Amino acid sequence: MLYHIYTTDGIILKRSPFGEANVLLYVLTKDLGLVMASAQSARLSKSKLRHGLQEYSHVLASFVKGKNGWKLTNVSEKGSFFFDLPRPYTRVLAQIVFILIKMMPGEHPHPEIFQTVRSGFEFLKNLPEIEVKNFEILLVLRILHELGYVAQSSNTETFLNDLNTWSNEFLEKISEKKQALVEIINKAMKESQL
Repeated sequence: MLYHIYTTDGIILKRSPFGEANVLLYVLTKDLGLVMASAQSARLSKSKLRHGLQEYSHVLASFVKGKNGWKLTNVSEKGSFFFDLPRPYTRVLAQIVFILIKMMPGEHPHPEIFQTVRSGFEFLKNLPEIEVKNFEILLVLRILHELGYVAQSSNTETFLNDLNTWSNEFLEKISEKKQALVEIINKAMKESQL
């Protein structure tokens, strides 16, 4: 039986070992949404997949949909958000990944969320540490908006008009409305019942 190969940009959000040498991956993809895929024998030293499967890696990945779910067949790394970021920033990556895995429906394309997360992680590379918390609020707000949990309002419209625009000016505006925005985010998370 022939299977269709889906090749798309992705960000590896989480990896977990299973079996003797396999890896279970959560990959945020541009064309397929959030995909949970297995990579067979990926932990073996001879595996061609092993080097491209680090968490927070930006990759070009190929998947096959089989009767038991998605399987990763090929991967090439385009960059690593983890290794390109200073150490204190990795906590923000972990928080964003937690929200994405918890809130995103599986296998439903959300190219806007992929672009927002990718461009946000790129912006984070050059961000002063003092602005990291504001960045986290902005990115979470945008993700929740795209998923339909946050509506545009007088408090949010400035930040939601263009989801791929990142600037220090936006982060300064976040500071001014921080309490209201955190309340909006917390309310959305609570109402999602996830």
